[in-house]
Amino acid sequence: MHLVNDYSISDFAIQQSFLKPTYRQLSNSELLDFGRRNNPMSVFYPLLFSVILFSLFGLICWALLVALNHPWWKFKFAKRGILAIPLAGVFFALIWAGAYYFDQKWLILPGAVGLSSIVILQIALIFSLPLSGIAHGIIYIVKKIRKWGSPRTEIYEVDKRRRAFLKAVPAIIPSVMIASATSGIARSFEKTRIPNKTFYYPELRDILENLKILQISDSHLGLFLDLDNYKEMINDAMKLNPDLVLLTGDIADNLDWLPETLRMSLELKPKYGTYACLGNHEYYRGIDRVRSIFDKSTIPLLINDGLTIEIDGGKLFIGGTDDPRSMGRVHPEFYKGAIEKSIQKAPEDSFTILMCHRPQGFDFASEKGLGLTLSGHTHGGQIGLAGRSFFENLVSYKYLWGHYLKPNGSQLYTSAGVGHWLPFRLGCPPEAPLITLKREIA
Repeated sequence: MHLVNDYSISDFAIQQSFLKPTYRQLSNSELLDFGRRNNPMSVFYPLLFSVILFSLFGLICWALLVALNHPWWKFKFAKRGILAIPLAGVFFALIWAGAYYFDQKWLILPGAVGLSSIVILQIALIFSLPLSGIAHGIIYIVKKIRKWGSPRTEIYEVDKRRRAFLKAVPAIIPSVMIASATSGIARSFEKTRIPNKTFYYPELRDILENLKILQISDSHLGLFLDLDNYKEMINDAMKLNPDLVLLTGDIADNLDWLPETLRMSLELKPKYGTYACLGNHEYYRGIDRVRSIFDKSTIPLLINDGLTIEIDGGKLFIGGTDDPRSMGRVHPEFYKGAIEKSIQKAPEDSFTILMCHRPQGFDFASEKGLGLTLSGHTHGGQIGLAGRSFFENLVSYKYLWGHYLKPNGSQLYTSAGVGHWLPFRLGCPPEAPLITLKREIA
């Protein structure tokens, strides 16, 4: 087995065993350079934004409590709580900003987690307080109807029996929302799962039967996940002996960690290599530096390019698209051009796997008859239900999470990702799927 095209390596084993000596164990200061900046404005503006955001959210929650949930306003805990939550947010923002500026790395994560948690809790309140207000309104109307239609003695007996229940009903809604928010925050720090997925292809060649592909996407190493988390996932994946490892973008938000991340990925030593494509965060963090780091690695970074792996006379083509960089909707013509460039070297008789960070490229990939497309980017919406994104049928963005199959046999897997930039996952755990190719349906 050997590689052909622009990435030819005479002995393929070199790629898998040769871990570049330049990837030494980095010092703590090198590994976590979120520290002090000479310009105070680098923390002042985020801090100012946080204060404005928490003040705005706090004002909204206060208005919803007073206007729609007036029965609660007489309680001191409600008044104090509605004030304490935004103040806690400002407190955590100060911790994060101070830790960042004064290079106190041990405080950065607590500050960031606390900051994000308060945002999530306030959003939960903003959504739940109107619903509890509606419950208060319904209860008020029911009481009035009963009062008009029942004798006074009967009203007294009914109120006596049901008063506690009626008081509790409106409180159930925000309680459930806050509990769900807390659970989602906690679950975002769960260990990365490696779910086994089997994809069937009726005409799959014998040489690709049982090919195991590990997809690592959206690890976002930085504030919420570090190199230890990534190493733990690599150790778990190593036990499964993947034949091919594909990194489908947004690898490290802290680029100081990217060399070590690539080095650890190579420790898997998959039979047919490790390859990567770009995500939008590679552009946001500094594309020139990202490309320079990959140039020093033995992992090919495929940008609108691809290569062929020859396996016992058969051919496996790996393509990787560029990323449009934009946060919003991307014109389909971008994916058409990117995919056409990525697969232009693909032999006609090869099985093609396309790395496309965003799943929006799948429609055109299927039109081209590509066997398998691997994507990420969406994080599965970070809220899931029964193995699909909760938002699957609520937004126009397609292919949010999971396995998708076109009538022509072209298949996609959109990974929920290893990491995130907001610590919240509910029903959508972090994952690095292991996909096995099969020829016949069992």
